[in-house]
Amino acid sequence: MSEHTYTILVVDDDLITRTTLAALLEKPNYRVEMAEDGIQGIEMAKRINPDVILLDVMMPHMNGYDACRRIRSDPQIGEVPIILITALDDQDAKLNGLVAGADDFLAKPFDSLELEIRLNTLRHVDRYRHLVNERAKLKEAFEELSAKNSQLQILSRQVLEAQENERRNVAVELHNEIGQLITGLKFILERNEDEKRAQLVEARDVTNELMQRVRAMSLDLRPAVLDDFGLPAALDDLFKRFSRQTKIAIHHNIDPLDERRFDKTIEITVFRLAQEAITNIARHAGVNEANVTLIIEPDHMQISIVDSGKGFDVDSKDAGASTGLSGMAERTHMAGGHFVLQSAPGNGTLVLAKFDLKQAG
Repeated sequence: MSEHTYTILVVDDDLITRTTLAALLEKPNYRVEMAEDGIQGIEMAKRINPDVILLDVMMPHMNGYDACRRIRSDPQIGEVPIILITALDDQDAKLNGLVAGADDFLAKPFDSLELEIRLNTLRHVDRYRHLVNERAKLKEAFEELSAKNSQLQILSRQVLEAQENERRNVAVELHNEIGQLITGLKFILERNEDEKRAQLVEARDVTNELMQRVRAMSLDLRPAVLDDFGLPAALDDLFKRFSRQTKIAIHHNIDPLDERRFDKTIEITVFRLAQEAITNIARHAGVNEANVTLIIEPDHMQISIVDSGKGFDVDSKDAGASTGLSGMAERTHMAGGHFVLQSAPGNGTLVLAKFDLKQAG
C-alpha cells in the first residue's frame, strides 16, 4: 500500500480477537481503532471515518449483518469498505454478508498473509477515498454556487431599486417640469379667449387632455401614493384609475387605509405585477370585471389576479412575449418570490405571486 496512513476499525466483542488483529495490523501505515460491539462500532465509524472496517459477524446486541446494513444505509459512512470476520465457512453465511453489503470476508483463525492480501487487494479503499474527495469538492462547489446565487439575487434587487429610482426621477420631472410648462400654456390660452375663441377653446381642451396624460404617465412610472402611503393605498388607487379608463371593474379585498409597510422591493414588485396583470386583462381577456385578492400574513404576502376571460395556452411560444409574463415571472423571482400562472383557452387566467416576508425582513 502507499505511504498514506490507513485507518482500520476493528469491531469485535472478543478481546482475544481484537488483540490478535491489533498485532497483525501493527504496521507503520496502519492506524487501528477498536470497538466492542456493532452499536459502538457505527458510532466510532461516524466519528473517525475509517478507510476499512473489519466487522465480526457473531456479536451480542447487534450482529455483524445488521451492523453492515446500518452502515450501508448511512450517507456519511455508507461507502466505507467492509470485511466481515466469521468463523462460519458455509455459503449461506457469505451470501447473507453480501446481501447485507459486505465487500469481502475473513475467516477465523486469522492468517496474517491472507489478511494483508485482502487489505492490499481491497481497491474499494481508493474508491472510497476518491468518493469522499469528490463529495467534498461537490459540496464546496455547491456552497460557492449558493453564495454566488445569493450575490446575484442582491445585485438583482439593486438593479430593480435602481430602475425604480430612475422611474421616480422621470415621474417627478414629468410632473414638475413638463406639468408646469403645460399649466403656463393653459393660462396664456385662457387670457386670450377673446381672439379666435373657438380655436382657443379647442387648444385648451387639447392642453387639458395633455395634462391628464402626463399625470397618468407620471403615476404609471412611479405612483407617489406607493411611496407616501404604502402598497394597499397604491393598489386601491391603481384599480380606481384603471376602472375609470377601461370601464373594467376590479373587485378586491384591499383596505386602502391599511398603513402597514413592507420590504420596498416586495411592495414595488407586487404593484408592478398587479399593474401588468390588469393591463393584460384589458388588452386580451375580453371581460368587464376581474378579481384581485391580497393576503398578508406575518410570514408571507400573496397576491392573485383572476379573470374569467378568453385565456390562452401557457405553453405557446408567443404567450410570454405578447403578455409580458416572462417579465412578471422574472421580476417575482428577482424579488425572492414564487410565481404561478394558470390559463387555458376559454377558461380565464390566474396570476399568483407569493413572497416570504420574514426572509425579506
